[in-house]
Amino acid sequence: MPFPQDRYLLLDVAGVDMALPMRAVAEILPVTRFERQAPWPKVLAGFMNRQGQPLAVIDLARLFDPDRPPSAPDLYSHVVRLRAGPGGGDLALLADRVMDAEAEAEDFTSVADSASANGAIIGNLLILGRLVALLDVERLLLLEEHARVTEIGETLRARLAASGDGAP
Repeated sequence: MPFPQDRYLLLDVAGVDMALPMRAVAEILPVTRFERQAPWPKVLAGFMNRQGQPLAVIDLARLFDPDRPPSAPDLYSHVVRLRAGPGGGDLALLADRVMDAEAEAEDFTSVADSASANGAIIGNLLILGRLVALLDVERLLLLEEHARVTEIGETLRARLAASGDGAP
């Protein structure tokens, strides 16, 4: 259980407070231009060219509300690059705003899988008197979505390498 030893990254996602354990976060980036093509998965905001390598960016707002129009990042939006998990690969999350990078939780309440969106929300943290949804980065994408995002990333990586824009 993640509580109470972790510090958390607090995010505003379409007006909803969400948190990630800081141990899952590699870096926080400003938003740049996304490469986006149809018929990519709806949850994919697009890819950023990060030092010559494609970085898949998941639109958290659309992940939890697939009928929502694509997010329109603004000056306060952030991309949170995740540490590589067991499946490897570069993956990042688009949030409306990073609100705190060192939040401490006062309490934790788990959420049943049946009450969680795709099982991605594993519980609620109490932070500064507010309930905050705790995300499980390993469960954000369905297996099919993860496979498709990886496939698209490999195609973009090959295209960048062939054009000379990829990392050596």
